[in-house]
Amino acid sequence: MPAYHFGERMPRKPRCGYCRQTGHNRTKCPVLKKRIEERLANDPNDWWALHHKERMKPKTKADRTCSYCNQKGHTRRTCEVKTSDMVFMKKYIIEGRKALAKVCDEHPELIGKGDMFVSQGQEWVGGEYVDYKRPYITTGIILDLDHLVPLVKVRSIIPNRHGILEEGTVQLVRVLDKTTDHDWSLRLQPAGKSGKRLTFSESWLRGDDLDFEKHVLFKGGKAKRDKRRQYSVYSLVDHNAYIDYESIMKAVKDG
Repeated sequence: MPAYHFGERMPRKPRCGYCRQTGHNRTKCPVLKKRIEERLANDPNDWWALHHKERMKPKTKADRTCSYCNQKGHTRRTCEVKTSDMVFMKKYIIEGRKALAKVCDEHPELIGKGDMFVSQGQEWVGGEYVDYKRPYITTGIILDLDHLVPLVKVRSIIPNRHGILEEGTVQLVRVLDKTTDHDWSLRLQPAGKSGKRLTFSESWLRGDDLDFEKHVLFKGGKAKRDKRRQYSVYSLVDHNAYIDYESIMKAVKDG
């Protein structure tokens, strides 16, 4: 038996899902195999035995089902759908960031650094509800694999009742069409334009911060639903949707 150092993790032995013994899995379980043989000897048409006999057959490459696209004949690692999705999404985000940078550069009157908004309502302080009016300013824009719709980052300039400067986001389209007070997560009233341009680093515009291989959209998660092709991806890919300068300005015109 090999020696192990303190703190090293012992290799885990497989545990059979049928007999619960260690050292083998369900497809090689001698207990299950024996029971199948016995049942088929009594009844060659035994549905349970035939079903489990089929499940015990070793899977070939053609039997494999991709956890990403749910098609047979390949695995997630070699999935062409996933590869093409990654290519599309990289272009979608990078081209979208460039379009956003162009809008911010040419139209600081629409969206600029330090643009002011006001949030007002009531909050619980000292055992009662009191009115508050808290100003926020624009600090940046988000567009990445976690936020596939452009979001404007805002930060309060007056602390809340806990002494914290609150941060939040609001959809860019709401900023452009002046409907930020309709946002369910953070209702803001436009209060003033700074006229200052939002600037973006070259590395951000190149997408250096994006790691497609390690993101849950393409790497997959622990749950089966997290492994398959996500709606947030195929809703864009299948409709060939892109964010460009014209589409952003159209939102302003329509608003």
